[in-house]
Amino acid sequence: MEDIELKAHEAWGAGNLNLAFELFSEGARQGLDGCMLDLGYFYDEGVGIAIDKNQAMYWYKKAYRLGNSSAASNIAILYREQGCFNLTAQWFKRAIQLNDGDAEVELAKLLISGKGVRKSFSVAKVHLLNALASNHITPAGKQEAEELLCKVQNGL
Repeated sequence: MEDIELKAHEAWGAGNLNLAFELFSEGARQGLDGCMLDLGYFYDEGVGIAIDKNQAMYWYKKAYRLGNSSAASNIAILYREQGCFNLTAQWFKRAIQLNDGDAEVELAKLLISGKGVRKSFSVAKVHLLNALASNHITPAGKQEAEELLCKVQNGL
């Protein structure tokens, strides 16, 4: 993590959202994908600023182009919020290609529901098993994968 990004996270943690926003903006202009991701998040969730989903998408896509898997997942979530499930699935697949274990869980949920993809419990099971084997998954994602896998194996 670059120095400016570290300082931005410190400011964010201390509740100094204006400074954090300025530092993330500067880091993003310098080409730091983590700053781009966090700047996108500030716009996405309205952290200290007005919500602007277009700006969020812009920064997430810039971070994705630099190989940031979280950015791909966040793009998928923006599309899910818009009800564009085909694009949601496509972007979770891109996150999976960048080794995002949580995206495996999210794609499995789409496969279980048949939203944006053909419903398939067997393919969902593969993604859930991949998620559980991933070294790049949050504890909450791992727990959700375990719970969904049990449901899929028991026929929901």
